[in-house]
Amino acid sequence: MKHLWFERGAYASKKARHYLENDFEPKNIKKISIIRHAALGDQVITRPFVVEARKFFPNAKITLVPVSNYMYGIPDDLVDHVHVMPGKIPGKKTTAREKIASIRQLGEQDIIFDLASTNRSHWMMALSKAKIKMGFPYKWFYRGTLYNAAVFRSDFQPEVECMLDMLKLLGHNPSHPLDFAFPDNRELRQTNNPYVLYFNGASQPRKILSREQMHSLLEQAINENPDHTHVYLEGKNEFEKGDFCQDLLKYKNFKIQSCLPLDELVELTAKATLMVAPDTGVRNVAIATHTPTVSAFFATVPFRYTPLYERHDIVMTPCGSAPSNEQICHIIKKRLKQN
Repeated sequence: MKHLWFERGAYASKKARHYLENDFEPKNIKKISIIRHAALGDQVITRPFVVEARKFFPNAKITLVPVSNYMYGIPDDLVDHVHVMPGKIPGKKTTAREKIASIRQLGEQDIIFDLASTNRSHWMMALSKAKIKMGFPYKWFYRGTLYNAAVFRSDFQPEVECMLDMLKLLGHNPSHPLDFAFPDNRELRQTNNPYVLYFNGASQPRKILSREQMHSLLEQAINENPDHTHVYLEGKNEFEKGDFCQDLLKYKNFKIQSCLPLDELVELTAKATLMVAPDTGVRNVAIATHTPTVSAFFATVPFRYTPLYERHDIVMTPCGSAPSNEQICHIIKKRLKQN
């Protein structure tokens, strides 16, 4: 099974099989590119892939390929070079010629990993040169056309694990718990004056609780868990501000935290006892710092972004309706007792 560690759970073309079985040697790989076109949460969960790729390809120059309108939180601290693809810019239209020129500038690679599987990344795979082009497309016909090696993906397996399957196919054995190269809650959790963080924002408002429900949830949690400070995190968007819960400042164990730069948010999260948040990038920041989370899911599938090896509680109903405050607060109280 030389560098082809699968039987029926992946795909490799005849050309890819020949290369991997005869010529591939991880220490001889010099150039790899990682395509990731996504917002904060998806950028955060890319970090373990970069960490493990660095281990497996110790002599490779790693290029990250984000898109210009999704630069917040990219793991540029873990790579050697960033090649930015033009994205949607208000008032500016990028021509097809400019897009193709940008793709060509990437240059020939040993391996390209597509962790996006978008229309833009598909064009990159079609027009770029590499010995191996790997991805995890949902559509089967991309295997053997755009990708000469591919792994399967599922809504029931964490997406970061699907990404790491690409390295597993080649013979790498990633470490667990995953290393996000972020501050670690297991070492930094604040035991004096412990606090719980709450966030109720997302790129898509359909993922979040109504302000009325969030207000009552906060008040119930504050009263039921008086030994913890409860901190509501504001986001940058107007609907993520904490004006709706200003009256809760009457409680001595409640605070509102204005929007923080990413590095400060990471540090604050790494010291928290618990993060309560929906399917959002801030929740993924908590996961990346190994901070326990409680999350209500009703608009998106929960299993794709929930690790299996740590304590991250999903609150959901089989029919997909928003969970009640009683359900959410029950899990919050249970988790705080265990911590």
